Amino acid sequence: MPFASSRSMNIAARESQLGAAASSEPPLPRFAQIEPIGRCNLACKMCTVNHRGDEVGEMPLERFRELLDQMPQLQELHLQGLGEPMLHPRFFDMVELAAARGVRVSANTNLTLLTPQRAHRCITSGLAALSVSLDGATAAVYEDIRRKASFAKVIRNLGRLVDERDAAGSALEVRGVMVLMRSNLEDLPALVRLLHAHRVPELLVQRLSNDLHQPDLPARYIPIRSYVEDAELAGPDLGRAAAVFAESRSIAHELGLRLHLPRLSAGSEGPRCTWPSDGIYITASGDLLPCCMVATADRATFGKVFTREGAAQGGLAARWHGEPAQAFRHALAGADPPTVCRSCALYHGTF
Repeated sequence: MPFASSRSMNIAARESQLGAAASSEPPLPRFAQIEPIGRCNLACKMCTVNHRGDEVGEMPLERFRELLDQMPQLQELHLQGLGEPMLHPRFFDMVELAAARGVRVSANTNLTLLTPQRAHRCITSGLAALSVSLDGATAAVYEDIRRKASFAKVIRNLGRLVDERDAAGSALEVRGVMVLMRSNLEDLPALVRLLHAHRVPELLVQRLSNDLHQPDLPARYIPIRSYVEDAELAGPDLGRAAAVFAESRSIAHELGLRLHLPRLSAGSEGPRCTWPSDGIYITASGDLLPCCMVATADRATFGKVFTREGAAQGGLAARWHGEPAQAFRHALAGADPPTVCRSCALYHGTF
């Protein structure tokens, strides 16, 4: 699920900067999210990856190196987008390149492709944190959501990863990420116990959310929007969700597991988002997007950073400070935000 994998790792980085007022031309930020590859080996019900209408690319290592050269201020990098990063044959080389520059590198994965060799490279490449998407504590629940995935295989790979981590005495941070919806709400307490049993010390839970209500939404995404509307937690579910949250908190406290739960209602401070000023998001094909929630260039883009025209005009910096980016930030800061933002859970504070 793209929302779980790409967005969960960025929350802390964004929230640390929410107090800063966004200007029309903010400097290049210290945080970036880059999508190594735009494809995935799964077909999760709520994910737009296999329906995307923009260019589905695989970022060459040299292009990635060029991006790093254009971001000398970079301190944190999240290597994931809609695609599964371990499909990229040079994923760990990307990690090594960034880590060698002193950048803290994290990633999300569905963990279905973790071989013993890849588990080893998770430790040796300089990867600082890896989040594992687990949307259920049982095969029936998990496999109904994560189509084409084997729950047993993922749990085996999770054991393989933490065994490699512990054997090496590595500081690699491993955590679970759950996309919460009606079908898996009751699995949350059991998932807390499952992760603890597999020596995973942290679980981030985020709500399945519908940010696909923009009026000009490409028709290919309407079936995904309809599924999310049926699957996401709504008013009648929130009382039960509060009880499940309380039970899960109690279990997590007992076990010493760090549990991060989402809001069940919008924050009192009202709509607020500074993603397009505080974070860089670049697709595998080189589109600079407003944020990870947009995810595909056919919904909104600030332009290509790899085209000859883009390079002639300053590459990434030219797009970051360009007119489309400035106009988007200005609208987002006002009372009439861009249409792509109006139904976004991050914008409304319920992610």
